[in-house]
Amino acid sequence: MPGGNVNITCVAVGSPMPYVKWMQGAEDLTPEDDMPVGRNVLELTDVKDSANYTCVAMSSLGVIEAVAQITVKSLPKAPGTPIVTEVTATSITITWDSGNPDPVSYYVIEYKSKSQDGPYQIKEDITTTRYSIGGLSPNSEYEIWVSAVNTIGQGPHSESVVTRTGEQAPASAPRNVQARMLSASTMIIQWEEPVEPNGQIRGYRVYYTMEPDQPVSNWQKHNVDDSLLTTVSSLLEHETYTVRVLAFTSVGDGPLSDPIQVKTQQGVPGQPMNFRAEAKSESSILLTWSPSRQDIILKYELLYKEVSNKPGSPEFLKTFDPVTSYLVKDLNPNTEYVFQLAARSALGLGAPTPEVRERTLQSKPSAPPQDVKCVSTRSTAILVSWRPPPAESQNGVLEGYSIRYRALDSEDMELREVNNIPPTTNQILLESLEKWTEYRITLVAYTVVGPGPESSPVIVRTDEDVPSAPPRKVEVEVLNSTAIQVFWRSPIRKGQHGQIRGYQVHYVRLENGEANGLPQIKDVMLADAQWETDDTAEYEMVIAGLQPETAYSITVAAYTMKGDGARSKPKLVVTKGAVPGKPILSIHPTQENTLLVKWEPPLDAEGQVLGYRLQFGRKDIDPLATLEFAAQEDKYTATNIHKGATYVFKLSVKSRAGFGEEAVQEFTIPEDVPKGYPQILEASNITSRSVQFSWMPPVLAERNGVIVKYTVAYREASISGNLQEKELLPSPENSYTLNGLKPNTAYDVKIRAHTSKGAGPYSPTVQYRTFLLDQVQSRQPFLIDSWAEQLRSQIRQENTGQEIEVDGRMTKKLITNLKPHTSYRFSLTPRRSDKGDLQQKVEVMTAANMLSKKPMVAYRHEMDGNLIQEISRLQRRSLRHSRQLDLHKPYIAARFHSLPSAFVLGDMKRYDGFENKALEAGQKYVVFVLAVLRANEAVSLHLDLQMCLTCKVRLLGEMALVAWNARWEPFADPQPKIEGEEGLIWVIGPVLAVVFIICIVIAILLYKK
Repeated sequence: MPGGNVNITCVAVGSPMPYVKWMQGAEDLTPEDDMPVGRNVLELTDVKDSANYTCVAMSSLGVIEAVAQITVKSLPKAPGTPIVTEVTATSITITWDSGNPDPVSYYVIEYKSKSQDGPYQIKEDITTTRYSIGGLSPNSEYEIWVSAVNTIGQGPHSESVVTRTGEQAPASAPRNVQARMLSASTMIIQWEEPVEPNGQIRGYRVYYTMEPDQPVSNWQKHNVDDSLLTTVSSLLEHETYTVRVLAFTSVGDGPLSDPIQVKTQQGVPGQPMNFRAEAKSESSILLTWSPSRQDIILKYELLYKEVSNKPGSPEFLKTFDPVTSYLVKDLNPNTEYVFQLAARSALGLGAPTPEVRERTLQSKPSAPPQDVKCVSTRSTAILVSWRPPPAESQNGVLEGYSIRYRALDSEDMELREVNNIPPTTNQILLESLEKWTEYRITLVAYTVVGPGPESSPVIVRTDEDVPSAPPRKVEVEVLNSTAIQVFWRSPIRKGQHGQIRGYQVHYVRLENGEANGLPQIKDVMLADAQWETDDTAEYEMVIAGLQPETAYSITVAAYTMKGDGARSKPKLVVTKGAVPGKPILSIHPTQENTLLVKWEPPLDAEGQVLGYRLQFGRKDIDPLATLEFAAQEDKYTATNIHKGATYVFKLSVKSRAGFGEEAVQEFTIPEDVPKGYPQILEASNITSRSVQFSWMPPVLAERNGVIVKYTVAYREASISGNLQEKELLPSPENSYTLNGLKPNTAYDVKIRAHTSKGAGPYSPTVQYRTFLLDQVQSRQPFLIDSWAEQLRSQIRQENTGQEIEVDGRMTKKLITNLKPHTSYRFSLTPRRSDKGDLQQKVEVMTAANMLSKKPMVAYRHEMDGNLIQEISRLQRRSLRHSRQLDLHKPYIAARFHSLPSAFVLGDMKRYDGFENKALEAGQKYVVFVLAVLRANEAVSLHLDLQMCLTCKVRLLGEMALVAWNARWEPFADPQPKIEGEEGLIWVIGPVLAVVFIICIVIAILLYKK
């Protein structure tokens, strides 16, 4: 660039070293007395012209020279003034002189319309000196400049040239065309110039017709010179004419204006002008217009309807006062409507405007996507497919879809979304999901306005896969020399990846810590009912057929429908040494109630026998008795054998490796008639006409077989004669009710049992007495009930002569403070007048006292070896061969509303909300029965009763059979409690204590004085 700075360096080397100087032509630039040796730098500043500089090196050997050229580059000069060579309506062609001796990269043309404000328009990259500028407006004056560009930059502009484009037919129609009637057959038409005349307007043409569907060339035409209004006469009355206007220049005609309609009826308004529609929301469109001039308008009538392909779309008519805008509401979103507007005066309705179309704005979809389906394609992916919402519910152009999903049975339940799904897509694959997990999936469609409603959720589970987690807590227990037992729990829930169908136990023999041979597999297939729903299931398996004293490695793997999963860590075990096989066992009956058990050692156990273990007992009673014998013993006599029972004997040989395989023998003793009799319990329910009682079957040692029936025999105690007999089948309750008995009568009852061999002896006779006919089962209170409503009534106690007055509207009265087990007579007298009225009498007896003693415990042993506990008092004793008693919390095993004759303790059932827990073997239990009697609102009895029960407990393996007898004994009647009495004590007591203390203090002070 001109005015820049530059440094030129010259270096010369020789021997001797030369002096170096700079020269420009003949002028020395380096002083003679200041010439450097070997190197000289020439500093040039403000360089404006190009020049040559010479470097001279001198020494005693001679002189040499070198020339350096400095070239100064500058911006190009302005080109010559452009010359217009050709003009059209939309283009101007210009040429210009470069004006630069140096090369030019390209030229830039800038131009602007002089009639319009705005920035310059630029044409760049022009490489010639002639250019045609197109896209100009007709009949417009333009100013044009040209500049040159080189490598340094853009130079100054040339002088401008001003020129005008040629004319063209008008580009727009006349504006604001209006027409009104001057008379019944003459109308005046007015308009304004076109916005884009494209030249000098030479005139206008007015077209009008009564048949607007015909081509414009068939319409009537009226030419107008350069004027903005005209009149058209000779029109037919009471007709509607359509009018259109165009402008023309010397080049040609412009476009026609929008049609307007005029009624040839004097006094009706003209057509509203500039009728336009603009959507304001998804449900409203704003209409605007200009009223016709010089018209008196009373109302406007708006006709509109929905543009639809469906035939028969309804039309709507709105009438409103004169305004220039109207907002149409309650429209459907994204729907196109057509509107027409007409003005009404006192003389009639004017011509309507041409139809105007407008579409409401878009809205959110009002319906979700349809037919949403979800299918798991693999364990970590779900394919979701759908169809778009119904067309009438889309409310706009769909922009896309969004899918929302979350896991239902996983630790990660965060809601996830897949957005920006293209509207043309109808399915998508959700990936990276959790295996064998339920997902809740919904879908929404959205427009530019926003999302619509969610689709109904679809619940789908991903496919199964092999378990990624091994079974847990794998343990191995050595059973004997050839068998082991494997225990394990199911894999953790999140590592199952499917429905666990079973397990595979892999085991292989080890030698020197290495596997010897291929692993063996044991499969545990789960039935459908065993399929796991969580990770708490426990399993076990016995692997037999192993070699004694051998090391094995055991692993466990779970499998699903997809295959087996990860294996557990290997468990190493060593089997025990070999144990003896089965001994030879035989059973022989000897004499009554005894069996002789004989045995011999196994054939292959010579020298290994250290002893024997015998387990035996009745097959229907657990546990079996266990005895151990020395190696020399070979027989045992079992005593106290019951007839009709099956006994089981199990014998195993003991060696250094433990007990061997058991030899099992069963022996059945023939049945006989029962030796003992059933034990009748005290009656549990006695009325004036019936007696209900229960009984216990004969003891095991005296049953001599299976009880097939019972015979109950009874008769009146005061009458000698034949007994009435009733045969009964055995039942769990062993209870029977004698009906049809006489009141206040004693009956003798006895019972016997039968086996298949016959009947046993009758039990001792038990005598029961029925109650009086009207005896009441309560202790002291008595209730008088149900008499007719009277004004006043009186109850008289005949025994004592006591009288009680009651309100005539009452129907019940509670009589208290009576004696237990005492007969009373009462009379009820209504008082209607002084003379009295009829009396009603009743005689009843109060019940006896109950629960006067607490249960107490005593023990005794029956001959059959079963433990019988008779409850006489509550105390604990240790049983022989029992373990140390643990202090357990007491619990309620059962609750009954009707007391049964016997109850099995420890059957693991529920009774009225209480669990009858299983009993622990070897554990001592204290059993008692408590009667809880509650007041009944309907009867209002004060049941302050106690009952003493004599209970018997019979052990049945790990359960206990509890039976009881009830006997009723009187006890002192407690005085009724006065309401508020207890609270009064808490008030008076502290006061008396304070007074007493004050008195003591005063006495001490007086004593000291």
